[in-house]
Amino acid sequence: MSSQSMYFYELVRKLDDEVDETLRQKPSQLTDKDESDRLLIHWAALGGKETLVQCILDRHPDQLDAEDDSQYTPLLLATLGGHLPVVTLLTVRGAKLDHRSKQGHTALQYACSKGFLAIAKHLVELGANVNVPDRLNETPLHRASIRGIEELITLLLEHGANPNIQNSVGNTPLHLACEEDQHSCAIRLVQGGASTFVENRDEKTPLDLATRSTRTAILNVAQAS
Repeated sequence: MSSQSMYFYELVRKLDDEVDETLRQKPSQLTDKDESDRLLIHWAALGGKETLVQCILDRHPDQLDAEDDSQYTPLLLATLGGHLPVVTLLTVRGAKLDHRSKQGHTALQYACSKGFLAIAKHLVELGANVNVPDRLNETPLHRASIRGIEELITLLLEHGANPNIQNSVGNTPLHLACEEDQHSCAIRLVQGGASTFVENRDEKTPLDLATRSTRTAILNVAQAS
């Protein structure tokens, strides 16, 4: 960690009144960058410092969607940190919901990867794209299926997620749920329209990857629907 990064890190850890005094004495800290092109607002968002983020935006509203060298914005970092109050503040201010990092990840994808249901719910209710693909062509539904979080899968399906999108190796969310033996998630995906017949690059269907009990449960659901 560079000296500038360390300075930002220590500043974010201070009490609000100490930060305010420091910024009054050194206003350049609001616009200085570290070796990763991160501003103080990036560190504040990642650290969940809502008051500091608001203070910075009041003085520099142009930093709302500022990118570091990996194209992370304050919203992406606040989501990675699981800080709903900061996420809410940034989205109220108009942060870009579907901005993507260099890897093609959006805030919603990170929320699903980390299992942050409340943040995911906030984002989709504001209109975040539930089918946005990353560089591996994986959608938020792929992420939620790997994690095995049925509530997230239901949320995404209810907001229009396509359960049959294939990633770069041909796997649908159902392939991943079956491969990870996420029994209830696999059933929920089938109920939401996931096909059991799609083949991946290895010519495997989701059922080929499922355990016997999960396969039986999926076939029962498919036959009943």
